[in-house]
Amino acid sequence: MKESRQRAILRILGRRKVHNQEELLKYLEKEGIKATQATISRDLAQMKIVKMHNPEDDTAFFSVPSDSLQVVPDIIHSVSGIVSIDFSGSLCVVKTSPGYANMIGAVIDTKCGELVMGTVAGDDTLLVILKQNVTSDDFKIHLMEKIPGAESKFV
Repeated sequence: MKESRQRAILRILGRRKVHNQEELLKYLEKEGIKATQATISRDLAQMKIVKMHNPEDDTAFFSVPSDSLQVVPDIIHSVSGIVSIDFSGSLCVVKTSPGYANMIGAVIDTKCGELVMGTVAGDDTLLVILKQNVTSDDFKIHLMEKIPGAESKFV
């Protein structure tokens, strides 16, 4: 239950700016997850989720540092959330379920950092930019090692 709740928290925070725990609880309830504010507070602390200040409108919102993804064990232990993976030269486009691109991008940055210059995520599309001299075949092999079942998503 804890792991699925924490995954839902990451998914929610990857989709929208959430300003307080009460708001987060409402989004979790919409996903069918019931929790107390104390539980959410512990989850946020364990996951190292921090509040960021937006000076433009003087608001604060929760932010997920990339190292927080390591707190939730095997957040992507399969191709869950990935629709397809396609390549064009040193670019890789990962199509995802809505709301998953940011989270999957952070996981790829963490697990595949030695092959990747960076990732750019939208809502359901992730652009992975490979380092110079890294081929799409190199990256495919690496993804298959890090994300079981990834080979079924290659276009």
